[in-house]
Amino acid sequence: MQEEEASPRRVVARAGELDQDSMRRFVVGSIPVLLVHAEDGAYYAIQDTCTHEDFSLSEGELLRFDVECPAHGSRFDVRTGRVRNLPAVMAAETYRVEVEGENIVIDVSRAAS
Repeated sequence: MQEEEASPRRVVARAGELDQDSMRRFVVGSIPVLLVHAEDGAYYAIQDTCTHEDFSLSEGELLRFDVECPAHGSRFDVRTGRVRNLPAVMAAETYRVEVEGENIVIDVSRAAS
């Protein structure tokens, strides 16, 4: 089981488990990841740590395609990781999400493109 937990690629949920316009935190390998089921029906994965300070983005709000840090209000585009407003200045890492049959898979070894 430890090998599976350390793997950079992991099935985190089944399609339909995560409502549209919602998000949920997972740990893939040792990386905290925020999975978002966005309003466009697509799934996106972004690091679950604000780049400004060490706060979990999963405790914040999802606003269309942005996730807002609960501590200081920085917003990150879940599709690209791009910072939308201060105080954060560094982009967040994004990861590839694939839907394989009914499984949602996050791969933290490959950045989203």
